[in-house]
Amino acid sequence: MPGKLSLNQCRGIIYRYFLNAGWLPVGTPKRTWPSVSMQDLQMDDPPLPGDPHLQKRRIALDLQNFFFVALGAVIPSPLERLRAANFTLGELAQWCFENQKE
Repeated sequence: MPGKLSLNQCRGIIYRYFLNAGWLPVGTPKRTWPSVSMQDLQMDDPPLPGDPHLQKRRIALDLQNFFFVALGAVIPSPLERLRAANFTLGELAQWCFENQKE
């Protein structure tokens, strides 16, 4: 298994995932994406009555799979971070960097 990913690699994964999945707000320039908050992404808006965090859970699983399958890195579920409205994508990348396991 490869070593841990660098912070820049984690930032790249987070940016590309949210960009390619269409979650970044329209017009978000590459230089400011780290300041986009979970609230800005409008995940689960409006929430499903029977599953208010369906999209957040899906994103959490996607990120875990992407880190592992593509790069051999293991991260715990980021679901709680995705539920925190003021948590930013930059903070999510930092959290992934700090919490990855070999």
